[in-house]
Amino acid sequence: MEKLVHERVGESLAGEGEFDSKELLELRYGVDDTLPLPQLILYGLQHVLIMFSNVMVTPLVIGQALDLPAESRYALFSGVMLGCGVGTAVSSLGVSWIGARLPLLLGTYTIYLGPAIAIGKAQGLGAVTVAMLIGGLMLLAISPIIGKIRSLFPPVVIGIILVVTGIALMRIATNVALGANTPYYGKPITLAFLLGSVVLIGIVANLANRQVRSLSVLVSVVVVYLIGLAMGLGNLRAISDAPWVRLPTFLPYGFAWPDTAGLTTILVDHLVAAIYTMSITLALCAMVGIEQSNRRVRGAVAGDGFGSIVAALFGGVSLISYDQNVGAISLTGVASRFVVAAAGAILIVLAFFPKLGAVVAVVPPFLLGGTLLFMFGMIFVVGIKILSTTALRQRDVLLMAISIGLSMLTNFAPASVFEAISPSIRIIATDGMVVGTLAAVLLNLVLPSEAKSVRVS
Repeated sequence: MEKLVHERVGESLAGEGEFDSKELLELRYGVDDTLPLPQLILYGLQHVLIMFSNVMVTPLVIGQALDLPAESRYALFSGVMLGCGVGTAVSSLGVSWIGARLPLLLGTYTIYLGPAIAIGKAQGLGAVTVAMLIGGLMLLAISPIIGKIRSLFPPVVIGIILVVTGIALMRIATNVALGANTPYYGKPITLAFLLGSVVLIGIVANLANRQVRSLSVLVSVVVVYLIGLAMGLGNLRAISDAPWVRLPTFLPYGFAWPDTAGLTTILVDHLVAAIYTMSITLALCAMVGIEQSNRRVRGAVAGDGFGSIVAALFGGVSLISYDQNVGAISLTGVASRFVVAAAGAILIVLAFFPKLGAVVAVVPPFLLGGTLLFMFGMIFVVGIKILSTTALRQRDVLLMAISIGLSMLTNFAPASVFEAISPSIRIIATDGMVVGTLAAVLLNLVLPSEAKSVRVS
């Protein structure tokens, strides 16, 4: 009987039909459920708080690396926020063939940092704009093709992707929580906030009231935020320095054609991002009980392209569908795409009011590290659940071991190991999520099939 259940779940995941997400998650709200406006705002704000510090990394790093004046930095911020907001709303609600109509939230991707800074130093931000625009247009163009290779992602590959994603993100969250690259690194206060926020989420997530449980991330973030401010950990000057209102500027840096090497790197990075968006879309479909169709994948990649184009036109950089917000869905059970659309509306508001963005970003990132660690652990757990409900053959076990092993090697090897790799591909080769995903897909194609199955329980 147990074997039959495992095989049924595996077949459902691999097929185009519906899958009962209760096998994986306890959902409070499904993908197409609508909520009252106050709940939409609260749950949407929860998503924004989860992703905001990561989104801010790209404009901050680019601004520092290129020593940009304040106005250009505000343009970067506004462009990114506007692209994230518009792209998220379109991706979650859907406009014609653009948008997966899933709770996918767009954000910046560090893979674009290196080439954007290199192009900016050599040719200016106008060349960065053109490179990102071409990359966004490429995503729109290839989205129908990407959707047709969904068959490369059977349940075992989806499970592996979630496992390696969870591991890689937990590593990042650990560095954030311990204050890496900040004056707080190694200080007891980081461990205190890490443990405190994890315990707080655990307590709230186990309360009897389901409404409160589904807001566990928001409750934790707000409590930690207020405690941090009370302890004097907030950079209040950043709030006073930020303008109240700033209208996003169309093409603030003008146009300049990037060099061939820089443009090629940007396009390769967009292709990698498209493949990863496809994988996280299929994984999300499996988690929330939605058919894993070509249409969903095509819409998600096209949504990334549309949001990236909007961001580039107003001074930002290309975007990608965020996996950390998938972790929030795993934890809270709120999978409504209308909630994520509300998060998009909040991001659009932040694009016009930099001071509000400064308020959200005023505390050190390590205060949110425990929350991130908890959510990314949930992504890992869902991956394990998918693998445990799939009838695994011996070759699948081998596929899991190699893919997860290579991903962990990439995540934990010293940076000096990769110095011999060409800089143009180093950022891809040193990303554990990308390495694990590519390994799983390629090995699934080349390893011979076997009839014998083994159960993982």
